[in-house]
Amino acid sequence: MKTKILKVLTLLFLLFAFDTKANNKFLFEIQPEGIYIDNVNVEVLKKIFSDYKYTEFVRESKKIPPLMLQSMPFDFNNIKSKDERNKLFIQIMTPLVMKVNEDITLERKKLFDLKSLNSKEGLSEQQKKEIEDFAVKYDVFTRMKGKERYDIILEELTEKIDIIPASLLIAVAVAESNWGTAREVREGHSLYKEKEWFTDEGIKPAKEDDDSYRIKVYPNLLASIEDYALKLNRDVNFSYFRVSRKFLRAHNQVLKGRVTVHNMVTGSPLENYAGLLNYILTFYDLVNIDESQLDSISNLEK
Repeated sequence: MKTKILKVLTLLFLLFAFDTKANNKFLFEIQPEGIYIDNVNVEVLKKIFSDYKYTEFVRESKKIPPLMLQSMPFDFNNIKSKDERNKLFIQIMTPLVMKVNEDITLERKKLFDLKSLNSKEGLSEQQKKEIEDFAVKYDVFTRMKGKERYDIILEELTEKIDIIPASLLIAVAVAESNWGTAREVREGHSLYKEKEWFTDEGIKPAKEDDDSYRIKVYPNLLASIEDYALKLNRDVNFSYFRVSRKFLRAHNQVLKGRVTVHNMVTGSPLENYAGLLNYILTFYDLVNIDESQLDSISNLEK
């Protein structure tokens, strides 16, 4: 893989040497789970994707290269072709949402390990603390004490700590960010326009008289997706979504966006929200992404 990485870095150096718009420091960081990329323009990003044979988000192998973009290309909004822009946005989002789901899967595995210990030899103080931390993160509460307390918490966490259909996370980002072109994405990586109430921190909404909230700001695109996935997994307004997912799990079905999208009726003030998401899922064939998975970084050379 070193040969390919050196090839990519050489190409990028030559491209950026003649790119006077690249005012920020270029990032190409190799981590065990993938390659993190930041401060690129559209041309460079497309060349990186092409070099790693990531030219389509629907892939016969159902393996998505772990190429993690930290922020949108700085000239992304200048793309004239809507088809080109939309395709590139889906390509950018796909490995990111899969990384979020991989992290949730690890949490779910840890949860089941704790459930097994709770039902057998019992929990250590450290393991009880881990459960309490999960309960805080996923908004699970009970006044019960002792073993019954952990039985209740673990059961509710089983419903809440689970992956979100990748296609649904992408479709919602499409609807909320207008294909990644919204001001909130440029200024704060806010793909879902999540709100912070009664604060001056964040992005002030445009064309609104309501000054009681701000749009959340994130360090990168991945953090925005993580926050929204957590909202779907903990917020009371999405309990029907989680019940639907639990039903699919019980029947050993693949978690697909089109099956759960009808539970998103209250997910946004946008008109006919569930219908809009269903159109995006269908027209762009995003359902195939739900059957894909993030590839290993060791396979990038192949």
